[in-house]
Amino acid sequence: MASRPDHTRLLVGVALAALAVTVLVHVVYLPRYFPGEFTQGLPHLTIGWVSYGLFFYGLGRLKPTLGAAEMPNMRAADIGVGIFLFSIVMSGLLDTAGLTLTTAAVFHIPSAVGVYVGLALAGWGFGIRTRTVNEIASGRR
Repeated sequence: MASRPDHTRLLVGVALAALAVTVLVHVVYLPRYFPGEFTQGLPHLTIGWVSYGLFFYGLGRLKPTLGAAEMPNMRAADIGVGIFLFSIVMSGLLDTAGLTLTTAAVFHIPSAVGVYVGLALAGWGFGIRTRTVNEIASGRR
């Protein structure tokens, strides 16, 4: 059976690039727009969120397998997506109630933390699942 190439270097590169983009967006670009100009900063925030999730996806793909013959469950990804969506909705409800980012930013902190925890769990869960699927497809499992 032909051996498949090891993509570890590529995954490390993707994870490090995603981390660099996340840091760049959150340190350089987002402070220009938040909390006052949320709609103008939203494209930057989206890029930051995608790169943050991609970072954890890369980490999930790099996780060594435990040798189990069955597929890992998608619990981490499901919980992550749920926390992410719940946090976005809660932040929207706070905003609708008059507690906007400009007037009461402190009330949005739990929602912001929830968004990042959800993205990390979702990226990690999808990464582990993708690694397992690739191992099964290549015959390494």
